[in-house]
Amino acid sequence: MRIGFFSESYYPYISGVVRSIDLFSRELRNLGHEVYIFAPDYYDSSDEEFVYRFPSVPTPNAPGFRLPIPYLPKLTETIENLELDIIHTHSPFLMGRLSSALAKKLKLPLVFTYHTKYEQYVHYVPFARKTARRVTIKLTRDFCQRCNAVVAPTGYVKKMLESEGITTPIEVIPTGVELDKFRDGSTTWLRRRYRFQEEDEILLFVGRLGEEKNLPFLLEVVRDLMKKNPSLYLLLVGGGPDEKQFRRMVNDWDLEHRIIFTGVVSPHKVVDYYLGADIFVFPSVTETQGLVILEAMAAGLPVVAMNREGPATVIDSGKDGILVQPNKTSFKQGLLQILENPQYRDELRANARTKARSLSSVEMGLRLEKLYRKLLGHQDAQKETTRSQG
Repeated sequence: MRIGFFSESYYPYISGVVRSIDLFSRELRNLGHEVYIFAPDYYDSSDEEFVYRFPSVPTPNAPGFRLPIPYLPKLTETIENLELDIIHTHSPFLMGRLSSALAKKLKLPLVFTYHTKYEQYVHYVPFARKTARRVTIKLTRDFCQRCNAVVAPTGYVKKMLESEGITTPIEVIPTGVELDKFRDGSTTWLRRRYRFQEEDEILLFVGRLGEEKNLPFLLEVVRDLMKKNPSLYLLLVGGGPDEKQFRRMVNDWDLEHRIIFTGVVSPHKVVDYYLGADIFVFPSVTETQGLVILEAMAAGLPVVAMNREGPATVIDSGKDGILVQPNKTSFKQGLLQILENPQYRDELRANARTKARSLSSVEMGLRLEKLYRKLLGHQDAQKETTRSQG
Protein backbone atom coordinates (compact mmCIF):
# COMPACT_ATOMS: atom_id res chain seq x y z
CA MET A 1 0.00 0.00 0.00
CA ARG A 2 0.94 3.64 -0.55
CA ILE A 3 -0.13 5.74 2.41
CA GLY A 4 -0.15 9.52 2.84
CA PHE A 5 0.19 10.93 6.37
CA PHE A 6 -0.92 14.59 6.72
CA SER A 7 0.03 16.48 9.88
CA GLU A 8 0.36 20.00 11.27
CA SER A 9 3.54 19.05 13.10
CA TYR A 10 6.55 16.88 12.40
CA TYR A 11 10.28 16.74 13.15
CA PRO A 12 12.24 18.72 14.21
CA TYR A 13 9.24 19.71 16.36
CA ILE A 14 8.73 17.09 19.08
CA SER A 15 5.35 16.05 20.49
CA GLY A 16 3.28 12.96 21.11
CA VAL A 17 1.65 13.34 17.70
CA VAL A 18 5.03 13.55 15.98
CA ARG A 19 6.31 10.46 17.79
CA SER A 20 3.13 8.61 16.84
CA ILE A 21 3.54 9.51 13.16
CA ASP A 22 7.18 8.49 13.22
CA LEU A 23 6.49 5.18 14.94
CA PHE A 24 3.55 4.15 12.76
CA SER A 25 5.32 5.15 9.55
CA ARG A 26 8.33 3.00 10.47
CA GLU A 27 6.20 0.01 11.45
CA LEU A 28 4.19 0.25 8.23
CA ARG A 29 7.39 0.48 6.19
CA ASN A 30 8.70 -2.59 7.99
CA LEU A 31 5.57 -4.35 6.75
CA GLY A 32 6.48 -3.44 3.19
CA HIS A 33 4.29 -0.37 2.65
CA GLU A 34 5.27 3.08 1.39
CA VAL A 35 4.47 6.00 3.70
CA TYR A 36 4.67 9.62 2.56
CA ILE A 37 4.48 12.43 5.11
CA PHE A 38 3.05 15.88 4.35
CA ALA A 39 3.93 18.40 7.07
CA PRO A 40 5.03 22.02 7.74
CA ASP A 41 8.46 23.32 6.87
CA TYR A 42 10.75 24.50 9.70
CA TYR A 43 13.82 26.68 9.59
CA ASP A 44 16.02 23.77 10.63
CA SER A 45 14.29 20.96 8.77
CA SER A 46 16.32 19.21 6.10
CA ASP A 47 15.37 17.38 2.94
CA GLU A 48 14.12 13.91 3.78
CA GLU A 49 13.05 11.04 1.59
CA PHE A 50 9.28 10.50 1.60
CA VAL A 51 8.62 13.85 3.37
CA TYR A 52 6.89 16.74 1.60
CA ARG A 53 7.08 20.13 3.34
CA PHE A 54 4.54 22.94 3.16
CA PRO A 55 5.38 26.62 3.69
CA SER A 56 4.52 27.63 7.26
CA VAL A 57 4.25 30.61 9.61
CA PRO A 58 5.18 30.82 13.32
CA THR A 59 2.53 30.93 16.06
CA PRO A 60 3.12 33.65 18.68
CA ASN A 61 1.65 31.74 21.64
CA ALA A 62 3.32 28.38 20.96
CA PRO A 63 7.07 28.77 20.34
CA GLY A 64 8.45 26.20 17.94
CA PHE A 65 5.04 25.25 16.56
CA ARG A 66 4.32 26.44 13.03
CA LEU A 67 1.07 26.63 11.08
CA PRO A 68 1.30 25.12 7.61
CA ILE A 69 -0.01 26.94 4.58
CA PRO A 70 -1.76 23.98 2.96
CA TYR A 71 -0.78 24.77 -0.58
CA LEU A 72 1.86 23.34 -2.87
CA PRO A 73 2.05 24.04 -6.59
CA LYS A 74 0.72 21.04 -8.52
CA LEU A 75 -0.12 19.28 -5.22
CA THR A 76 -2.84 17.11 -6.71
CA GLU A 77 -0.56 16.12 -9.56
CA THR A 78 2.21 15.23 -7.09
CA ILE A 79 -0.11 13.02 -5.07
CA GLU A 80 -1.55 11.43 -8.20
CA ASN A 81 1.98 10.56 -9.27
CA LEU A 82 2.56 8.90 -5.89
CA GLU A 83 -0.52 6.75 -6.57
CA LEU A 84 -1.66 6.80 -2.96
CA ASP A 85 -4.13 4.20 -1.75
CA ILE A 86 -5.00 5.76 1.62
CA ILE A 87 -4.98 9.29 3.03
CA HIS A 88 -4.52 9.42 6.79
CA THR A 89 -4.69 12.78 8.52
CA HIS A 90 -3.44 13.48 12.03
CA SER A 91 -5.24 16.80 12.35
CA PRO A 92 -8.83 17.93 11.72
CA PHE A 93 -7.84 21.52 10.96
CA LEU A 94 -5.73 23.01 8.13
CA MET A 95 -4.09 19.80 6.95
CA GLY A 96 -7.25 17.90 7.77
CA ARG A 97 -9.29 20.07 5.43
CA LEU A 98 -6.69 19.66 2.73
CA SER A 99 -6.51 15.88 3.11
CA SER A 100 -10.31 15.66 3.07
CA ALA A 101 -10.52 17.61 -0.18
CA LEU A 102 -7.80 15.48 -1.76
CA ALA A 103 -9.41 12.22 -0.64
CA LYS A 104 -12.72 13.33 -2.15
CA LYS A 105 -11.12 14.45 -5.43
CA LEU A 106 -9.01 11.31 -5.81
CA LYS A 107 -11.73 8.98 -4.46
CA LEU A 108 -9.48 7.61 -1.70
CA PRO A 109 -10.44 6.40 1.79
CA LEU A 110 -9.85 9.05 4.48
CA VAL A 111 -8.67 8.06 7.98
CA PHE A 112 -8.34 10.48 10.91
CA THR A 113 -6.52 9.82 14.18
CA TYR A 114 -8.15 11.71 17.06
CA HIS A 115 -4.92 12.24 19.00
CA THR A 116 -6.13 14.59 21.72
CA LYS A 117 -9.01 16.65 23.07
CA TYR A 118 -8.24 19.65 20.90
CA GLU A 119 -10.49 21.99 22.88
CA GLN A 120 -8.12 21.61 25.84
CA TYR A 121 -5.54 23.67 23.94
CA VAL A 122 -7.56 26.84 23.38
CA HIS A 123 -5.46 28.61 26.06
CA TYR A 124 -2.98 29.16 23.23
CA VAL A 125 -5.62 31.29 21.47
CA PRO A 126 -5.01 34.94 22.45
CA PHE A 127 -8.72 35.92 22.54
CA ALA A 128 -12.34 34.62 22.66
CA ARG A 129 -11.34 31.32 24.24
CA LYS A 130 -14.87 30.22 25.12
CA THR A 131 -15.94 30.72 21.54
CA ALA A 132 -12.78 28.98 20.31
CA ARG A 133 -13.58 26.01 22.53
CA ARG A 134 -17.12 25.64 21.14
CA VAL A 135 -15.95 26.06 17.56
CA THR A 136 -13.14 23.54 18.04
CA ILE A 137 -15.51 20.89 19.40
CA LYS A 138 -17.95 21.38 16.51
CA LEU A 139 -15.24 21.43 13.84
CA THR A 140 -13.68 18.23 15.19
CA ARG A 141 -17.02 16.43 15.46
CA ASP A 142 -18.04 17.44 11.94
CA PHE A 143 -14.67 16.38 10.56
CA CYS A 144 -14.98 12.92 12.09
CA GLN A 145 -18.27 12.50 10.27
CA ARG A 146 -16.59 13.20 6.93
CA CYS A 147 -14.03 10.39 7.32
CA ASN A 148 -14.25 6.73 6.38
CA ALA A 149 -12.72 5.70 9.71
CA VAL A 150 -11.51 7.34 12.91
CA VAL A 151 -8.63 5.94 14.95
CA ALA A 152 -8.97 6.43 18.71
CA PRO A 153 -5.89 5.90 20.90
CA THR A 154 -7.98 4.46 23.75
CA GLY A 155 -11.36 2.93 24.44
CA TYR A 156 -12.21 6.01 26.48
CA VAL A 157 -11.80 8.25 23.42
CA LYS A 158 -13.98 5.92 21.34
CA LYS A 159 -16.79 6.09 23.91
CA MET A 160 -16.44 9.87 24.14
CA LEU A 161 -16.74 10.29 20.37
CA GLU A 162 -19.70 7.93 20.17
CA SER A 163 -21.41 9.84 22.99
CA GLU A 164 -21.06 13.00 20.88
CA GLY A 165 -22.98 11.38 18.06
CA ILE A 166 -20.10 10.28 15.82
CA THR A 167 -21.38 7.53 13.53
CA THR A 168 -18.17 7.00 11.54
CA PRO A 169 -16.58 3.61 12.38
CA ILE A 170 -14.04 4.05 15.20
CA GLU A 171 -11.09 1.70 15.71
CA VAL A 172 -9.09 1.68 18.95
CA ILE A 173 -5.39 1.59 18.03
CA PRO A 174 -2.94 2.98 20.62
CA THR A 175 0.35 4.33 19.36
CA GLY A 176 2.24 1.50 21.04
CA VAL A 177 5.80 1.51 22.28
CA GLU A 178 9.03 0.60 20.49
CA LEU A 179 10.45 -2.06 22.79
CA ASP A 180 13.78 -2.62 21.04
CA LYS A 181 15.21 0.79 21.91
CA PHE A 182 14.83 0.08 25.64
CA ARG A 183 17.06 -2.97 25.32
CA ASP A 184 19.93 -0.83 24.03
CA GLY A 185 19.80 2.02 26.56
CA SER A 186 21.91 2.60 29.66
CA THR A 187 20.64 2.12 33.20
CA THR A 188 23.61 3.99 34.70
CA TRP A 189 24.06 7.01 32.41
CA LEU A 190 21.56 9.26 34.20
CA ARG A 191 23.13 8.91 37.64
CA ARG A 192 26.60 9.48 36.22
CA ARG A 193 25.47 12.48 34.19
CA TYR A 194 23.91 14.31 37.16
CA ARG A 195 26.20 12.83 39.82
CA PHE A 196 23.38 11.33 41.83
CA GLN A 197 24.28 9.22 44.85
CA GLU A 198 23.18 5.62 45.25
CA GLU A 199 20.56 6.56 47.87
CA ASP A 200 19.04 9.35 45.76
CA GLU A 201 15.55 8.73 44.40
CA ILE A 202 14.72 10.21 41.01
CA LEU A 203 11.25 11.20 39.87
CA LEU A 204 10.87 11.72 36.12
CA PHE A 205 8.47 13.69 33.94
CA VAL A 206 8.74 13.61 30.15
CA GLY A 207 6.59 15.87 28.02
CA ARG A 208 5.66 19.31 26.86
CA LEU A 209 6.20 22.06 29.42
CA GLY A 210 2.84 23.69 28.90
CA GLU A 211 -0.19 24.65 30.98
CA GLU A 212 -2.19 21.65 29.79
CA LYS A 213 0.23 19.25 31.55
CA ASN A 214 -0.70 20.56 35.02
CA LEU A 215 2.96 21.03 36.00
CA PRO A 216 2.51 23.69 38.74
CA PHE A 217 0.52 21.04 40.61
CA LEU A 218 3.36 18.52 40.27
CA LEU A 219 6.03 21.03 41.28
CA GLU A 220 4.15 21.92 44.46
CA VAL A 221 3.64 18.24 45.36
CA VAL A 222 7.33 17.49 44.89
CA ARG A 223 8.39 20.62 46.78
CA ASP A 224 6.39 19.46 49.81
CA LEU A 225 7.87 15.95 49.68
CA MET A 226 11.39 17.33 49.36
CA LYS A 227 11.04 19.08 52.70
CA LYS A 228 11.05 15.68 54.41
CA ASN A 229 13.19 13.73 51.92
CA PRO A 230 16.60 15.30 51.19
CA SER A 231 17.43 12.52 48.71
CA LEU A 232 14.48 13.18 46.41
CA TYR A 233 14.98 14.73 42.94
CA LEU A 234 12.74 15.55 40.00
CA LEU A 235 13.84 15.72 36.35
CA LEU A 236 11.62 17.43 33.78
CA VAL A 237 12.55 16.31 30.28
CA GLY A 238 11.23 18.48 27.46
CA GLY A 239 10.59 22.04 26.46
CA GLY A 240 7.55 24.21 25.96
CA PRO A 241 5.95 27.65 26.11
CA ASP A 242 5.75 27.80 29.92
CA GLU A 243 9.26 26.57 30.73
CA LYS A 244 10.49 29.99 31.90
CA GLN A 245 7.52 30.36 34.22
CA PHE A 246 8.13 26.94 35.78
CA ARG A 247 11.84 27.67 36.18
CA ARG A 248 11.00 30.88 38.04
CA MET A 249 8.79 28.93 40.44
CA VAL A 250 11.59 26.51 41.21
CA ASN A 251 14.17 29.28 41.58
CA ASP A 252 11.89 31.15 43.99
CA TRP A 253 11.81 28.02 46.17
CA ASP A 254 15.60 27.71 45.93
CA LEU A 255 15.24 24.16 44.58
CA GLU A 256 16.90 24.48 41.17
CA HIS A 257 19.56 21.94 42.21
CA ARG A 258 16.90 19.32 42.99
CA ILE A 259 14.23 20.08 40.38
CA ILE A 260 16.18 19.89 37.14
CA PHE A 261 15.05 21.07 33.71
CA THR A 262 16.89 19.16 30.99
CA GLY A 263 15.48 21.00 27.98
CA VAL A 264 14.51 19.15 24.82
CA VAL A 265 16.13 15.72 24.56
CA SER A 266 16.29 13.57 21.43
CA PRO A 267 13.90 10.58 21.42
CA HIS A 268 16.88 8.22 21.36
CA LYS A 269 18.49 9.81 24.42
CA VAL A 270 15.23 10.01 26.40
CA VAL A 271 15.51 6.24 26.79
CA ASP A 272 18.49 6.68 29.13
CA TYR A 273 16.42 9.04 31.31
CA TYR A 274 13.66 6.47 31.60
CA LEU A 275 16.07 3.64 32.39
CA GLY A 276 17.93 5.64 35.05
CA ALA A 277 14.94 7.00 36.98
CA ASP A 278 12.97 5.42 39.83
CA ILE A 279 9.37 6.62 39.38
CA PHE A 280 7.53 8.26 36.50
CA VAL A 281 5.13 11.06 37.46
CA PHE A 282 2.37 12.30 35.17
CA PRO A 283 0.04 15.02 36.53
CA SER A 284 -1.89 15.81 33.32
CA VAL A 285 -5.69 15.62 33.47
CA THR A 286 -6.26 16.13 29.71
CA GLU A 287 -4.46 13.19 28.08
CA THR A 288 -6.29 10.87 25.72
CA GLN A 289 -3.45 8.33 25.82
CA GLY A 290 -0.12 9.47 27.25
CA LEU A 291 2.45 7.72 25.08
CA VAL A 292 5.13 8.62 27.62
CA ILE A 293 3.35 6.44 30.18
CA LEU A 294 3.83 3.41 27.94
CA GLU A 295 7.45 4.35 27.34
CA ALA A 296 8.02 4.59 31.09
CA MET A 297 6.46 1.17 31.56
CA ALA A 298 8.70 -0.29 28.86
CA ALA A 299 11.66 0.90 30.94
CA GLY A 300 10.20 -0.79 34.02
CA LEU A 301 9.17 2.43 35.75
CA PRO A 302 6.21 2.42 38.12
CA VAL A 303 3.91 5.31 37.18
CA VAL A 304 1.91 7.67 39.37
CA ALA A 305 -0.74 9.41 37.28
CA MET A 306 -4.17 10.99 37.55
CA ASN A 307 -7.18 8.68 37.46
CA ARG A 308 -8.45 10.30 34.28
CA GLU A 309 -9.14 9.32 30.71
CA GLY A 310 -5.93 8.21 28.97
CA PRO A 311 -3.86 7.07 31.98
CA ALA A 312 -6.79 5.07 33.37
CA THR A 313 -6.99 3.03 30.16
CA VAL A 314 -3.31 2.05 30.38
CA ILE A 315 -2.57 1.68 34.10
CA ASP A 316 -3.95 -1.16 36.17
CA SER A 317 -3.82 0.72 39.46
CA GLY A 318 -2.02 -1.13 42.20
CA LYS A 319 -0.55 -3.64 39.76
CA ASP A 320 1.66 -1.76 37.28
CA GLY A 321 1.25 1.79 38.54
CA ILE A 322 -0.91 3.93 40.79
CA LEU A 323 -3.84 6.09 39.72
CA VAL A 324 -4.59 8.96 42.09
CA GLN A 325 -7.29 11.55 42.53
CA PRO A 326 -6.60 15.06 41.20
CA ASN A 327 -5.54 16.54 44.52
CA LYS A 328 -2.16 16.98 46.18
CA THR A 329 -2.86 14.70 49.14
CA SER A 330 -3.74 11.76 46.89
CA PHE A 331 -0.74 12.32 44.60
CA LYS A 332 1.64 12.50 47.58
CA GLN A 333 0.20 9.32 49.05
CA GLY A 334 0.66 7.52 45.73
CA LEU A 335 4.30 8.55 45.57
CA LEU A 336 5.00 7.66 49.19
CA GLN A 337 3.39 4.27 48.72
CA ILE A 338 6.12 3.45 46.19
CA LEU A 339 9.00 5.35 47.78
CA GLU A 340 8.54 3.69 51.17
CA ASN A 341 8.02 0.12 49.91
CA PRO A 342 10.98 -1.19 47.82
CA GLN A 343 9.44 -4.65 47.40
CA TYR A 344 6.19 -3.18 46.13
CA ARG A 345 8.17 -0.96 43.77
CA ASP A 346 9.87 -4.03 42.29
CA GLU A 347 6.50 -5.70 41.74
CA LEU A 348 5.20 -2.64 39.92
CA ARG A 349 8.34 -2.55 37.77
CA ALA A 350 7.94 -6.15 36.61
CA ASN A 351 4.24 -5.74 35.84
CA ALA A 352 4.86 -2.47 33.99
CA ARG A 353 7.26 -4.21 31.60
CA THR A 354 4.67 -6.93 30.99
CA LYS A 355 2.02 -4.33 30.17
CA ALA A 356 4.32 -2.55 27.72
CA ARG A 357 5.05 -5.81 25.87
CA SER A 358 1.31 -6.28 25.26
CA LEU A 359 1.15 -2.85 23.57
CA SER A 360 4.17 -2.98 21.30
CA SER A 361 4.41 -0.73 18.25
CA VAL A 362 4.76 -3.81 16.07
CA GLU A 363 1.35 -5.07 17.13
CA MET A 364 -0.23 -1.62 16.71
CA GLY A 365 1.24 -1.32 13.21
CA LEU A 366 -0.43 -4.60 12.28
CA ARG A 367 -3.76 -3.30 13.60
CA LEU A 368 -3.50 -0.15 11.48
CA GLU A 369 -2.58 -2.20 8.41
CA LYS A 370 -5.67 -4.35 9.00
CA LEU A 371 -7.87 -1.23 9.14
CA TYR A 372 -6.44 0.05 5.85
CA ARG A 373 -7.03 -3.29 4.13
CA LYS A 374 -10.59 -3.34 5.42
CA LEU A 375 -11.28 0.14 3.99
CA LEU A 376 -9.69 -0.70 0.63
CA GLY A 377 -11.65 -3.94 0.46
CA HIS A 378 -14.87 -2.05 1.14
CA GLN A 379 -13.98 0.51 -1.53
CA ASP A 380 -13.27 -2.23 -4.10
CA ALA A 381 -16.59 -3.86 -3.27
CA GLN A 382 -18.41 -0.56 -3.84
CA LYS A 383 -16.69 -0.09 -7.21
CA GLU A 384 -17.65 -3.62 -8.26
CA THR A 385 -21.26 -3.00 -7.24
CA THR A 386 -21.32 0.23 -9.25
CA ARG A 387 -19.92 -1.50 -12.33
CA SER A 388 -22.42 -4.36 -12.12
CA GLN A 389 -25.34 -1.92 -11.73
CA GLY A 390 -24.07 0.08 -14.70
